[in-house]
Amino acid sequence: MNELLSNCTLFKGISPREVLNIFDGIFYQTKFYEPRDIIAYQDDNVEHLMIVLKGITRGEMIDLNGKIVIIEEIESPRPLAPAFIFGQNNTYPVNIVSQTKTEILKIPKSELVKMMQKNDKLLVNFMNNISGRAQFLSQKLKFLSFHSIKGKFAFYILNLAKNSNSNYVTLPFSQSKLAELFGVTRPSLSRAIRELHNDNIIRAEAKNIQIINTYELYEVMR
Repeated sequence: MNELLSNCTLFKGISPREVLNIFDGIFYQTKFYEPRDIIAYQDDNVEHLMIVLKGITRGEMIDLNGKIVIIEEIESPRPLAPAFIFGQNNTYPVNIVSQTKTEILKIPKSELVKMMQKNDKLLVNFMNNISGRAQFLSQKLKFLSFHSIKGKFAFYILNLAKNSNSNYVTLPFSQSKLAELFGVTRPSLSRAIRELHNDNIIRAEAKNIQIINTYELYEVMR
C-alpha cells in the first residue's frame, strides 16, 4: 500500500518509507465494493478521507429530468471528494459509485489531521489538491450550464486544445463514453459533431479533432 500511495497526489514527493511513518499509530480501514455499489450517497456527511486503492469509481448526480449525469471518473490511486472533508457544509455533492471491484482506504477526519501534523508535505499536497478540485468543479458547473450539445462539445474540445496548446486534439474517450459524461444520447452527440464538421468549424475523423474556426466554436457556446 505504501508504494501505491506514493503515486497518489496527496503523497506526491513522499517516499514509501515516509508514508509508512505517517501511518504509524494512525487508525484506518479498507473496504471492498462490487461494481455499481454505492460508496457514498449525495448529501451524506463526509466523515472520512477516502482514497481509491484499486478499481474505478465515479461521481453521479440525477438531473431534473431523472437522467444520470456523470461528473467525473476517479481511478486508483486518487482521493474521493477531498475538498468536502472540512468546512460547515461537508457533505458529498454527488453519489459515489463503484464501476469495478474497488478497494477504498478510509481515514477518519481526526486521524487525517494527525497525519498532516506529522508531515508538512502531506499538508501542502492536500491544500493544492483541494484548490485543484475547486477549479475543476467550477469548470464542470460552467460545462453543465450549456444547454446545447454543441455548446458542451465546443467547451470540451476548447479546453483540450488549451491544455495541449494545439488546435489538433484527440478525444480521450469514445463517443458513447462522452455521451455519458455529457448526459446525452450517443446519436445526439454524433449529430452535433457532424454538424460542426459540416459547418467547417471543426474537422472530425474518429477521435481526432482539428479546430478550424476557433471564433465560431466560441460562438457555439453562447
